[in-house]
Amino acid sequence: MVRNNAGLKGTLKEMKALLSSPTTDAGFISLTRSIAYLEKQVNGIETRIKELITEDDSMSKNYDLLTSLKGVGLVVACQLIYHTGNFSRFNSWRAFSSYCGTAPFKHESGTSIHRRKQCHYLGDRKMKSLLSMASVSAIQHDSELRLYYKRKLAEGKNRMIAVNNVRNKLLARAFAVVKRGTPYVVLQQHAA
Repeated sequence: MVRNNAGLKGTLKEMKALLSSPTTDAGFISLTRSIAYLEKQVNGIETRIKELITEDDSMSKNYDLLTSLKGVGLVVACQLIYHTGNFSRFNSWRAFSSYCGTAPFKHESGTSIHRRKQCHYLGDRKMKSLLSMASVSAIQHDSELRLYYKRKLAEGKNRMIAVNNVRNKLLARAFAVVKRGTPYVVLQQHAA
């Protein structure tokens, strides 16, 4: 629904540029109604998701802990809770990283075949893409992860490999926060 709504908003923006009087055009009016309807539906679904989370104490606590991380919002936190079975299906962030397809694996055989490490193609693509968006957001808003990302680039890593490293760092933080039961604390604020 969010994707459809974004598409309709793009179409509406294009129509505004092309039409002489957009308020009288029937297509323009129809698009604005469709956008308003989809926004109402998305808000209703988000409200219901939040109600479901608050009904369960452990899920509510884990949601609050996850959203204390920069880059992790409603969608990513809910998907993490869903895919990990409220953090009971996976023992470590590394196992979950392998499940998502963000863990790099060696590709070698004997002494002659040595290729670069690659992530497995069978990972959960939806979760991987959500983690990618979360990591890009975290790079922009979290100074520690921005420095980590820049350090990886300075080491000569490819940009996508550095983003993958940030993805795994976010997963490690998420699992650590839930395991500890305390919200994430930015260490740079407390450094002397």
